[in-house]
Amino acid sequence: MHRFSTVIGRTAAALALTMLAACGGKGSGDGAPAAAPAGPPPTPTLAQLESATVSGVFATPVTLASGRYDGPPVEPGAASHPTLLLWSPAVAYGDVDGAAGNEAIALLSSNEGGSGEMVWVAVFGVRDGQLANLATAQVGDRVRLQTMWLEQGRIVMDVVEPGPSDPACCPTQVARRIYALSGGTLQQQKNEVLGVLGVSLLTTNEWQLVSIDGEPLPKDAKPPVIHFERDGVRGFAGCNRFTAKVTDEAPGRLRIGPAAATKMACPDGAMQLESRFLEALQKSTGYGFVAGQLALTRPGEPGGTLLFSK
Repeated sequence: MHRFSTVIGRTAAALALTMLAACGGKGSGDGAPAAAPAGPPPTPTLAQLESATVSGVFATPVTLASGRYDGPPVEPGAASHPTLLLWSPAVAYGDVDGAAGNEAIALLSSNEGGSGEMVWVAVFGVRDGQLANLATAQVGDRVRLQTMWLEQGRIVMDVVEPGPSDPACCPTQVARRIYALSGGTLQQQKNEVLGVLGVSLLTTNEWQLVSIDGEPLPKDAKPPVIHFERDGVRGFAGCNRFTAKVTDEAPGRLRIGPAAATKMACPDGAMQLESRFLEALQKSTGYGFVAGQLALTRPGEPGGTLLFSK
């Protein structure tokens, strides 16, 4: 019985090897290895987006350099010229077209020399090894992005836009926009007004400090982190934990009280960052969004902005 099983086993193994060779173990009849099945296209990288060619904004496609396009003057000798800027912090990734692989969804803003700033949403994918702008749609003039995500292949963004009584410079109406890719075009499916800008919108995220008055934090610094609550803010100031009272005064306007902080000692660099941050935080009286980042502002102070990312 044992010998019979052994013979059967050897016969099966030989048959398996024969079938493997016949079905592609060696590839085609010329002896070439079988080609591996093609996988999904790679997800676009931020570096690719920063040098992407974008269609649908101006009359002809334009190519970014380091995330920006600066066109020729509108008229010979004129100071104004068309620009296009990629909002790098706001890029999202996911499947938009239903095919294998993920796309990149980016927001951009254009200016053709006037006071307006038109915002666009664009979808990019890698096709045949090259980055392609699959579709672009207009979002609106001076729209501010609060957050953006993908939901069942649709692009969902909460924005702050000019309301019926808002000056164009200072939007306060909160809305939810939904876009979907259909037939090669990016179409808005929904625009729902959610309410008015308020401090309560800031409570859903923890915010990490990116820069103070346009200056990035030192590379070795522990970034301050804040979390807004119904009537207060708490967080880490660079060395110590702190809390402070917050008053919601009007859409886009707040008042932050003095901070109560722990008393731990840290190296000089951390203490200097903490002191500068808490002073700027208490003086902040305005808030808004810049490319999905939170900006706390100090009107009247040059560059007076604390910029936070999620």
